[in-house]
Amino acid sequence: MIRVEDLRVKSMTRSARGTTANPGRNVRQKAGLNRGILAAGWSQLVTRLEHKAPGRVQKINPAYTSQTCNTCKHVDKNSRKSQAEFVCTACGHQANTDVNAARNIRDTDPAAGRAVAARRDRVHLARSMKREPQRARPPKVA
Repeated sequence: MIRVEDLRVKSMTRSARGTTANPGRNVRQKAGLNRGILAAGWSQLVTRLEHKAPGRVQKINPAYTSQTCNTCKHVDKNSRKSQAEFVCTACGHQANTDVNAARNIRDTDPAAGRAVAARRDRVHLARSMKREPQRARPPKVA
């Protein structure tokens, strides 16, 4: 099972220009952020994952994944000390913010990711049943 945050990239990359009567703030910084997000191809990555692993990609609601403690499940925006440091205000758990959020995404459904582990291995076959079928390779030409 592959889990990704269901990010709304189109909303994230909206213009910060505003209007003539009410101009936006930090327009240059926002334009640079938009270029970075679009260049990384977040939505294209998810689309390709869905093509390569049909039925195995789960989109998870991204709300509070980086503010929730993976140990005690306490939600507090003050737990994020910086962009990279997470310290839970309830239990004191410390971790990298991205690692903590990834663990929260991983732990959203306890039954997911066990489909492959539940299959039994057949010893008499040349290959493991736990592996995905591979395409036949063309013979080597000498």
